[in-house]
Amino acid sequence: MPDAVSQKEFYETMQRVTKEISDVTIEMAETKTLIRDYNGLRQTINDVGDRVQKLENSRNNKKEYRQYIGWLVGIISTLLAISAYIQ
Repeated sequence: MPDAVSQKEFYETMQRVTKEISDVTIEMAETKTLIRDYNGLRQTINDVGDRVQKLENSRNNKKEYRQYIGWLVGIISTLLAISAYIQ
């Protein structure tokens, strides 16, 4: 025959269960906040990464442009020297 549970024991058990459920609910709310904050941080990191990539691409394009200017100046200087030598 199963042991009978007194009303007091049942009440105390229900109080513990209610407290544990309340604690879990609070922890879930905190976890939800942490996940939201993490997602916001993740988005910020992605945005900064995109901006850095754009800046690096822009810088690389300027380096290539400067290299072409160097070649252009060299070619023009060579042509001017040849034309001065011919005259």
